[in-house]
Amino acid sequence: MTTTLRGSDNFDSGTPVTAALQKELKSGRKNLIINGGMNVKQRADSHSTEGYGSLDRYTMGLSGGSATMSQEDLTLGQSDIPTRFRHYMKLNCTTGNNNCGFYHYIENPSELEGAYVLSFYAKGTNPAAGNFALSVQSSYGTGGSTGVNPHDGTLTVTSSWQRFTVAITFPSLTGKTVNDANGTTGINVRQGGSDTGTAAWALDITGMQLELGSVATDFEHRSYGEELALCQRYGWNPAVVAGARVGLGQAVTTVVADIHVTNPVPMRASPTLTVIDITGGNVTQTNGSFVATTNIVLQSSTPNTVRFRVNGPNSTFVTGGLTMLSFDNVNDAFLDAEL
Repeated sequence: MTTTLRGSDNFDSGTPVTAALQKELKSGRKNLIINGGMNVKQRADSHSTEGYGSLDRYTMGLSGGSATMSQEDLTLGQSDIPTRFRHYMKLNCTTGNNNCGFYHYIENPSELEGAYVLSFYAKGTNPAAGNFALSVQSSYGTGGSTGVNPHDGTLTVTSSWQRFTVAITFPSLTGKTVNDANGTTGINVRQGGSDTGTAAWALDITGMQLELGSVATDFEHRSYGEELALCQRYGWNPAVVAGARVGLGQAVTTVVADIHVTNPVPMRASPTLTVIDITGGNVTQTNGSFVATTNIVLQSSTPNTVRFRVNGPNSTFVTGGLTMLSFDNVNDAFLDAEL
């Protein structure tokens, strides 16, 4: 197969390019999937409830089944897949049901048109029907055109790691209305909709990559700092270090303090606060005293900043005094702007 390069500084327009050369020409910032190497897990090591709870950017749907999503470590020096990979997602389903699986959502469906290729490494045991359903769906958001399903297929795994590639053609956007503010492109691997078997199954997966073109190239490894910042657009953990100060504020009264925090990166939208432990914080005052919190709420938020309202025991704050908020435990709170 050959394609043709568009005119550029280095090539004349119309130059034929083989698939092998096209692979060499692709370079950084090609992967539209965030956390494809399964390296970032701000919320927890694992979770067994629907929704987000462990690996960033991956949400679990149970649909009546029982499963646990977790980040697992690859053995150093392993040769089953390229050695730069350090982690993978394990989806361990103990009781199967149709549509039990995981989802990954990508912003801005107006940017996806034409040929793309999805690739990943996977192994495991298949659901009752003998395979997983693998679909890619674009929703054009509130007020947008009817969504499309550019890929509906199956995935059959074995007990050994394999690399899978899936060609996807997104339809033309000509004449469509797209609301990128809440439109998404979702990648979904699940027990099939017609497979109601309850048999246990497991899926190990890593190296997920969606890139422009028809040739799957090597996985784009980004540094942990880069990947973390990309994930923090959708959510971040202000309690990631127990005891660390997360913001400054002022005691409004003797029982209420407002704490202002700057988000580490501009978030996709104004975040909401998931409080895991409402008493898991301390307020440090200018006189050096610590006050254990009795309640923490999100008073206001923007994509750039948030303001916590913190309550303490009666008459413990110095009104007008400078205050600093810290959390007792890792994962006491999470700010969420996920798709």
